[in-house]
Amino acid sequence: TGFGRLGCLFWGFEFHGVQPDIITAAKSIGNGFPLAMCATSPEIAEAFANSSLHFNTFGGNALACAAGLATLEAIDEDGLQENCAVVGTHFLQGFNRLREKHEIVGDCRGQGLFMAMEFVTDKTTNNPLPVYKIMALLEALKDRKVIFGRGGLFGNCIRIQPPMCVTLEDADYTLWALDQVLMDYAEGRIDVESFNPNK
Repeated sequence: TGFGRLGCLFWGFEFHGVQPDIITAAKSIGNGFPLAMCATSPEIAEAFANSSLHFNTFGGNALACAAGLATLEAIDEDGLQENCAVVGTHFLQGFNRLREKHEIVGDCRGQGLFMAMEFVTDKTTNNPLPVYKIMALLEALKDRKVIFGRGGLFGNCIRIQPPMCVTLEDADYTLWALDQVLMDYAEGRIDVESFNPNK
């Protein structure tokens, strides 16, 4: 993860105090324009340049470079990295409030605008909530115009990586919608069993 999405640092690897030999990135650097990048040391770049190991028909074209540069300038000029820190902190605090309120919310984690919420059967066992129940929650969220991704080793986490320009008001709506869906789930107002593949 990079480009300031984590708020306090520009690249995720900086949290670990390492200096990678090669950095590759895509999607975010073009802000919708099809673009990827590779950054490395002069020594490694020279080794590639002097071999036939790398070929790219459209690499380095002027339009792609302009899109990438404009994206980097917007991140800086619009204060998007700081926005990721502010809104991301607000989101994570809201996630943790929901964890205190709802029995099925387990671990909440993240940095900046890269967050996840884990769902468990209960806080005593911390067993993963079955995937079909996660799917029911995601569908109920979608009905409230909020879309999360799903992940985690057991598929029991929802992930969110909103646009870096997301506002505090957007975060508040998302947290409200999530709270409403979790209350509906707890009170049996979501037809969870219709998502059960074994039924």
